[in-house]
Amino acid sequence: MDAAAADLRAIADRLYGADPYRKPDVYLEEYHRLFAPMRRKPIRLLELGVHRGLSMQMWREYFPKATVVGLDSAVKPADFPADPRFHFVHGGQDDPALLGQALELAGGRFDVIMDDASHLGALTARSFAFLFEHGLAPGGIYVIEDICTAFTSGGDFDAAPYAPPEIGLPGMNRVFPSHEHGMIGLIKQIIDHAQAPTAAGGYTRYPIERVTVMTNIAYVHRAR
Repeated sequence: MDAAAADLRAIADRLYGADPYRKPDVYLEEYHRLFAPMRRKPIRLLELGVHRGLSMQMWREYFPKATVVGLDSAVKPADFPADPRFHFVHGGQDDPALLGQALELAGGRFDVIMDDASHLGALTARSFAFLFEHGLAPGGIYVIEDICTAFTSGGDFDAAPYAPPEIGLPGMNRVFPSHEHGMIGLIKQIIDHAQAPTAAGGYTRYPIERVTVMTNIAYVHRAR
């Protein structure tokens, strides 16, 4: 891990303390790998779900020139940055009018969008459908956190029991059953869209260049 990645973790440690909602180290290390080239640029960032506002404080330090919009169904938290670069939208993550308002506040499409809101597949899908098509800049990165809420071990949400499918069983020549509930089901839909240039001769309405899936988190890159 390089010093800057450790620096992002240090910022999180200082701001969050023992708060259980601190973003995990594996997230922060991957965020630095993805975001380091744009760290000092005047990017636009949207985070769905800001909770107490500590992640906003973290982005305030990590991206000193960014315009950042936070959206949450709860009222604006006390720890939300009092900074002209930061804007808050109050309401549901799946409301197209509010997502459009976030775009207006940012002054254009976002370079980074992070979904840390409901962790419900249906709501997350509606946010993605609007924002990836209308709100994410070419070459931008769309992050979906905490996808393991699709399993009962992750809480109530819209989960189902974790039962990893057997691989290579006889008789599975064409259809391969897998977990389709909640956030995991959404990620698998997104992967289908990523295959469109080869499978259908061009992008769908979601021009996806790359999907990276790690334990509990996924990164979707919009084609340039």
